[in-house]
Amino acid sequence: MKGCFFLLFIGFFRGCFPAEAWAQSDYGGLRLAVFEVQILQQKKDVLTLRCRMANTGRKPLSAQSNTPELRVELDTSGLPMLLQGFESLLAQVAREQCPPLQVGEISAPIWLKMRFAPRAWEGLGTCAAVVFDTAFVEKWDKNAMRIRYVIRNTGDAPARLFAKKTEPLIQVFFVRGTQRTRGAIPAGNTQIRLGRESLDGLLFPGQRLSGTVEIPLKDRTRFSPNIALEFDPAQVVDECGRTDNIWVIPLRF
Repeated sequence: MKGCFFLLFIGFFRGCFPAEAWAQSDYGGLRLAVFEVQILQQKKDVLTLRCRMANTGRKPLSAQSNTPELRVELDTSGLPMLLQGFESLLAQVAREQCPPLQVGEISAPIWLKMRFAPRAWEGLGTCAAVVFDTAFVEKWDKNAMRIRYVIRNTGDAPARLFAKKTEPLIQVFFVRGTQRTRGAIPAGNTQIRLGRESLDGLLFPGQRLSGTVEIPLKDRTRFSPNIALEFDPAQVVDECGRTDNIWVIPLRF
């Protein structure tokens, strides 16, 4: 019975973690899965995280297991978006702070301290291209609306989001159709802030960033019922183009 439970346990984690990670040839029996990662606190360049770990290998894990042979696999599907791009650092922190675990054992919640530094970005690729992955209404009442947006870098170079005294904006407009036209009515904006939406101000190719913007609805009319969001790089991001910097949410009045 115990053997059946372990096989089910391994099957569960193989479904949650990238398949290619299970096929590495240097696997020597030491393997750690890290999942349910949450950010509890952020102070300057230190994050306090909470997670759970599981020994999915075939050898017990102890303090002596902190070696390059210990393979760490992250549940990237459940990883907070703020930690995207810092997977290797998180894996190293988990390796260093892993508790003793028997084969097949799942830990109680574990608290981790992760210190980060800005990543190297100069000389990588030619230009960035920041587009909206999605945007949707997260909360709506008769007076105000909160919108959740996700942007992504589809270029081949990192997007450097911040410069001295400059922060990019997400601007919101009330529009009639599915485009932002001259008749669009400004509805509000929000800044993308260092330390809130981005840990180091860099959006690498393929990396996403998420945030929210709250707007009042007093200027919304039946002639401009839809919501248009525009990413304004504030002359900070060197983009390949700005054709996909707008996302429209069609809404019925």
